Amino acid sequence: MSLGLNPSPPTLSVKGISKGFSEKGGELQVLSDVTFEIERGELVCVLGPSGCGKSTLLKIVAGLEAPDEGTVEVDGRAVSTPGSDRCVVFQEDALFPWLTVSENVAFGARGRMSKSELKSEVDGYLDMTGLSRFADYLPREISGGMRQRVALARVLILKPKVLLMDEPFGALDAQSREAMQRLLLSIVKDLSHTVMFITHDVAEAVAIADRVIVMDRSPGRISSIVTVEDQAETHSRLRAIMHSL
Repeated sequence: MSLGLNPSPPTLSVKGISKGFSEKGGELQVLSDVTFEIERGELVCVLGPSGCGKSTLLKIVAGLEAPDEGTVEVDGRAVSTPGSDRCVVFQEDALFPWLTVSENVAFGARGRMSKSELKSEVDGYLDMTGLSRFADYLPREISGGMRQRVALARVLILKPKVLLMDEPFGALDAQSREAMQRLLLSIVKDLSHTVMFITHDVAEAVAIADRVIVMDRSPGRISSIVTVEDQAETHSRLRAIMHSL
């Protein structure tokens, strides 16, 4: 006899999202009926050409834009405004230049815990991201790769259910980019974070993702969802899909 138990909902559910913007002469449809789910601990890349609505989709999930149609759910609960359950890492690190590395990491978590707890948490995330020795440095005194580590630690300390990343490594040199990809994979493995990662780079998507959602050109809609198993085979398949768009 069935016990009637319901399985846990996906950490992130995107259901029927459509979005358009008014422009001279009419309406520009940016997203059309986008639907997918991401499970806890899964890293999913959203891949697509420029202008396909990837960043608009991320902003809707983050609550920074309202969809015309559709809903976003976190753990089965509809969300429509920004919240600490969904934190964003952008390509620009947006650190406060007058605050030290440790002060930047602590900024969003102030008031959420005691000073001693906050220091312990900051120290832990600085260690996790390889920044402990740079705790008292200002952003201008560290490299671009290190600044992105600070930006990552600053959202991790908030313990979001969903980590949203909008081409966060796009401005880095190749060596720093690979180092950040390895760091992200290590963090996801250790903390079981759910990640939605925007990229236009096939190689990056194959290197880090469990699954890749390929977006078609405007209006942005899902063309394919590909599970990454054999990386070389997946790379070839994704390149073929992107070439056909």
